[in-house]
Amino acid sequence: SSAPPPPQITIIFKSYQDCTDQKVYQAVTDDLPAAFVDGTTNGGDGNTKNLRIVEKVSGKYIEMHAKYIGTTVYIRQLGHYLTLAIRMPQELVMAYKESQDLQLCVNGCPSSERIDDSGHLPLPVIGQLFPQDGAAHPRSVYTLDTATTKCHEKMLVKDIYFYSCVFDLLTTGDANFTAAAHSALQDVEALHPRKEHWHIFPSSGHGSVGKSSKFFVGLGLVCLILVEFL
Repeated sequence: SSAPPPPQITIIFKSYQDCTDQKVYQAVTDDLPAAFVDGTTNGGDGNTKNLRIVEKVSGKYIEMHAKYIGTTVYIRQLGHYLTLAIRMPQELVMAYKESQDLQLCVNGCPSSERIDDSGHLPLPVIGQLFPQDGAAHPRSVYTLDTATTKCHEKMLVKDIYFYSCVFDLLTTGDANFTAAAHSALQDVEALHPRKEHWHIFPSSGHGSVGKSSKFFVGLGLVCLILVEFL
């Protein structure tokens, strides 16, 4: 019944031996900086550039490369929404304490935010999304057929990205989600070295999605998140 906070992404690179000092990156809707919060674009020695930010499209797409931990991060803004893709070693992802309960990389999205194979959320969806200014979007003008056709324009394979696109169009009516789903698939192709894992298909079982693919994919109405285990 009220406007949600603007989508925000915060990334903290902890201080690591002689490689880098602690660096913090923050992005919010309409503010996707090409620098850390301290104004720098590199971490550690300026010559080796163990940690660096590369701006690909001003205000729309940046990459972070942390060579010392084998990690790559992509952040994009598409419409009013942010997308995040991360590639990192599995042993690094799993090195966490039980007290760290926000392990999206390990546990996936919270159960209340997951979409099952039949396209349902545990909570009712009213077909509206409240933007930053607090005014409600009109109810989605897409039907299942028109949403399927719209998503099929960019995604020919009916995988999890295709179905997330259809779901988001039906619940929000915002065509930006077509581009968001498409960019998420492009990030998979850029980050994942094994082509057979690029497309993730809904299982025919009990609502689980692609558990055998060795990595989790979180698909949400505000942020698409991809984490790859190598």
